[in-house]
Amino acid sequence: MLKRLFAILLTALLVCGFSAACAQENTGIKHYLLLGEDGYADDIVDDARTDTIVIVSLDETYNRVIMTSVLRDSKITNPKGNATKANLLYKYYGFEGVEACLERELGIEIEGSVLVNFENVKPVIDALGGVDIVIDENEFIAIRKILRGRDPNMPEGPGLVHMTGRIALAYMRDRSSGQGDFSRTERQRKVVSQLFDKCRDLSLMEIVGVYNQISDGLKMNLGAMDILSALKAGYGLVAGGADFVEFHVPQKGTYYYGEVAGSSALDVRWGTNKTRFHELINSPTEE
Repeated sequence: MLKRLFAILLTALLVCGFSAACAQENTGIKHYLLLGEDGYADDIVDDARTDTIVIVSLDETYNRVIMTSVLRDSKITNPKGNATKANLLYKYYGFEGVEACLERELGIEIEGSVLVNFENVKPVIDALGGVDIVIDENEFIAIRKILRGRDPNMPEGPGLVHMTGRIALAYMRDRSSGQGDFSRTERQRKVVSQLFDKCRDLSLMEIVGVYNQISDGLKMNLGAMDILSALKAGYGLVAGGADFVEFHVPQKGTYYYGEVAGSSALDVRWGTNKTRFHELINSPTEE
């Protein structure tokens, strides 16, 4: 009996020695949820689908900001216990419903959520001087199609392009080129990554000014002190030269194509994605 107990204990120690599941928990990280309505209305629409779902993790332990995109077509169990697409959670269950589902599947606590109308992000991109991104032929065609070729700053072709807010938004909305929503969320992270770098040279008051510029196009369940705390934490990381780390759910090889209510969906192995996510947040970024 003692030998068996010792063998079990030894096995557990060995597993914990090599498993992220037994890694020391990162207590210096806070997670916030960013939801984006991908429409062309000027105001927030409460019953809209949130085609952009991003977990923004402010990690003071390892001095980094982790941006995790959850693909909109990911199949997830809703608060009533039924399968649905991730982009429908807010429409039917609000902030609390989205938070509860993602907290359950990824094993994290979300501090609060922000819903943004991306039409209101364009002036912020312009205020920060735009972004410079390399696009391919298909992305160039998609941008022209979305804007119907009617923009004085329209790219002349593929290659390195300086994007105004309107061009950048069309670039982020492109679903037709690349690997569908996987590529779309990657484009969003590229734009945000550049905006993140541009904010490094701003003062805290200037960052607050950027927030004030888009606050009318936001809806959130964060109180005033929570907002101030998040801005201060974000500024501390930006000013301290924090790394910008990208992640996405589902990870490669952790899903298959299925359907929900007759609509195409990604059948996600949430357990595997949770494990990989915790491996990331509980370990320093590799050089």
